[in-house]
Amino acid sequence: MIKFKTKTTLLTVAAAILMCPYGIRSYNVSAATVTSSIASSAVSDATKPSNNLVVSVIAHDNNNITLAWEKPADYSTIANYNIYMNGKFIGNANNNTASQSKQYTDNFYNDTSNSSAVKTSMHNYIATGLTPNTAYSFVIKAVDTTGNVLSQSSTIVQSTDQIPTIFNVTSYGAVGDGTTIDTNAIQAAINACTSGGEVLIPAGKTFKSGSLWLKDNMILRVDGELLGSDNSQDYISSAHPVSKGSKNNALINAVGTSSVQSLKIIGTGIIDGSGWKQGTPQAGTGFPVALSSSISTVKQNGDLAANQYNLGISEGLSSVQAYSTRSVLLSLSNISNVYLGDGLSFENPAQQTMQTAKCNNMVINGALVKTYGCNNADGIDYNAQGLIVMNSVFDTGDDDVNFSAGRGVQGEALPPVSNIWIFDNYFAHGHGAVVAGSYTAAGIDNILAEDNVINGTGSGLRCKSAQGIGGGAQNIYFRDSALKNITDGEGQPFIFTSAYTNSSATGSYTSAPDLPIFKHIFVSNCSVNGSKSYGIFVDGLNGGAHTDIHFNNVSFANTLGASLTYMTNSTFTNITFKGMTNPWTLTNCTNVTY
Repeated sequence: MIKFKTKTTLLTVAAAILMCPYGIRSYNVSAATVTSSIASSAVSDATKPSNNLVVSVIAHDNNNITLAWEKPADYSTIANYNIYMNGKFIGNANNNTASQSKQYTDNFYNDTSNSSAVKTSMHNYIATGLTPNTAYSFVIKAVDTTGNVLSQSSTIVQSTDQIPTIFNVTSYGAVGDGTTIDTNAIQAAINACTSGGEVLIPAGKTFKSGSLWLKDNMILRVDGELLGSDNSQDYISSAHPVSKGSKNNALINAVGTSSVQSLKIIGTGIIDGSGWKQGTPQAGTGFPVALSSSISTVKQNGDLAANQYNLGISEGLSSVQAYSTRSVLLSLSNISNVYLGDGLSFENPAQQTMQTAKCNNMVINGALVKTYGCNNADGIDYNAQGLIVMNSVFDTGDDDVNFSAGRGVQGEALPPVSNIWIFDNYFAHGHGAVVAGSYTAAGIDNILAEDNVINGTGSGLRCKSAQGIGGGAQNIYFRDSALKNITDGEGQPFIFTSAYTNSSATGSYTSAPDLPIFKHIFVSNCSVNGSKSYGIFVDGLNGGAHTDIHFNNVSFANTLGASLTYMTNSTFTNITFKGMTNPWTLTNCTNVTY
């Protein structure tokens, strides 16, 4: 049976982890600084009575430094955070113009129909336009509405990196006309890239390519467009063979090769997987929308998805097996210290967007994940320790940020997925913004999701598993967020279910004897306006009730009530369902108060 840390461990684990020297500050490719420690500390801070303002360097390169801080325990009177660099005021968090999510959250709050929504707080800052190879000192001051200083951080010092050696793909023969297959030229630039170097996809051109294979300790900068080929043969090679029935290689692949690792994929351009034919872009945002995509429409609406499906059918695979061979956009494995974003857009995958395996210490900062309408197009599937997601926008065809911890007895032998910090993001479409499961065997532990605007997803917090999967999730803190139009997918703002089924799942496993349980979960200070089903949905199992789940100060409008089945030892305090006199339906619940 999977065993979690106790709640008391959560209050002390941060101090021990912060002593860990593991980071990449001394290497040329600087991605994340001890991400697991920072994320664990942030989760711990959500539970401990401390008013210290603790600042961390999340990432740095030759001209930018990203800072983030844990909110003090009492932040009720904090209106803003002022940033001082080398002793001089340079800006405040509410004017963090380098954040990719800020314009969308600002538009949300500028809409008068959202005047009663919970206000989120920006608690990070990106210092830009800095000089390479130079040390900078920073102090953060929390201030109230009149500018009085309420709390001040200690000084933190960080140096920018040296300018990396550039390997422009056009120097290796890449044409960039949107038609020529540039795979070999781009791969040549990657192969030539020295440790710490940068492979550049330059702005103003479209480079069409099949599967590419990155090295660790390098930077891939996409300022133009990297367009995936729609030819299924361009994802198969003798150097990287694919066995019959297995998922095809991704457009971008990276497999760690050493103990000292890091990888950055950044830029102001687009990575497009050519997965599905596209319809009319969304009004307002201009985000792309794929034509209706599923196993039943893949032949007519698929692009690369259709070609890979047809190849599988021609090889004698069943329809479900052939459909599962579709490529993902990014496949990253066995690399620590991964950094993605800085304005880069990820679009139109044939299947998932970012699939990771054993990638500890990962930061997604300022990514634009725009995959709405693409079937199974999760934003990221993560299964390791130490993930920070910030300043990003998700508009996906499946779950936005999903944690996957294996299935059955085999999965229970894996390390738990843990230490996650998700804040200052904008979530549009997606089946769920923050999702634990449906693979939960090894356990999903220590998640802090705060200060996110969630507008159009199918769920804000979605915990899902099933009998036989095993494990579960615990120590989840979801707070200070505004939810609206929860109408995608199941349309339930908060879900805790042990009855999830996945008809497209492939592969076999031995059923776990223990039932999956979701516990030690705390939801506070959130507003919900609009959903197509229950505001709170709990569906446990006989002998596997979900337990120790607590909601505090959460308002619901234009939703159904709460449906709770097999739930124990849980509380609902100051919960309002506008216009409903008796919103609570309890079945097989014990010691549940509201």
